[in-house]
Amino acid sequence: MTRFSAPPLAHDAAAADAAAAADDDDDKSTTYTATTPPESVASGLDDDPDDDRHLPAIQQPPALPRPHPGRTFMIRDTSSGHVITLRGGDVILSPPDGRASQWECVETAGWLGFRNGVSGAVLGRDFGLRMCCVAGWHQGWERFRLRERGAGSVLLMDHWWSLRPVGVKEVDWVDKLAVIENWEADEMIWDFIEV
Repeated sequence: MTRFSAPPLAHDAAAADAAAAADDDDDKSTTYTATTPPESVASGLDDDPDDDRHLPAIQQPPALPRPHPGRTFMIRDTSSGHVITLRGGDVILSPPDGRASQWECVETAGWLGFRNGVSGAVLGRDFGLRMCCVAGWHQGWERFRLRERGAGSVLLMDHWWSLRPVGVKEVDWVDKLAVIENWEADEMIWDFIEV
């Protein structure tokens, strides 16, 4: 009987001699056949410290998608983390508040608009340039554009023949979301979280 085994390693010569002595074959010859596993596994290839594909995903809402018509978003101020919300008929910044903070993106003639998930009205501005949500249609005072700025976008509204940023201004000693006429004011940076 011939025994088939892998060749001994140089440092394992004593074990090879013992195996040969235990052989029951009359001719005392040994045949070595290398065994090959059904698949080869290379080790050390995934040791790149910059490769984070195998790290667990952090549960964060996706941010910064460009709003697309037909999709629904929360519009978040990146500095406070609060979102544009319709509460009691007023457009405010607040922590997310269910459908009152959700805005379906609509488009008319290339202009973006945002329809509220509760009222069905379109986000816009009033005569005093304060943000409101009363129009059932998307027309002149409900038109938006975006200007990308680093980690988000400036939300711009059509104001006569120019674009003006949406931000916070003081009205009767209360901060209100409004169209800002002063370009030198700090721009609010917004991102869009698809829901």
